[in-house]
Amino acid sequence: MKATLVLMACLLSLIGCSKKTTSTHYICNNKKAVLSTLKNQEAELTFNNKTYNLSHEESASGNKYINKEVLFWGKGAEAMLIILGKKYHCTLK
Repeated sequence: MKATLVLMACLLSLIGCSKKTTSTHYICNNKKAVLSTLKNQEAELTFNNKTYNLSHEESASGNKYINKEVLFWGKGAEAMLIILGKKYHCTLK
């Protein structure tokens, strides 16, 4: 019983460690943007002194993250950012 509890505790701690965040820096129309992704399912975009929480959405190619106000679609060294209808062209910094 104790061995099972110890094993479960170890496995739970490993699951917690696997949530690695990756940050990618862009320049979008001469403004800095940082996209921080967590296992490609959720993202946090910081742009123009605001932070937006985004969800991953299926895309034919590249990575696409959205919420009600924001669409961020990146492929390779370029990305497109649309915030409340305003479109920005982004490149890796």
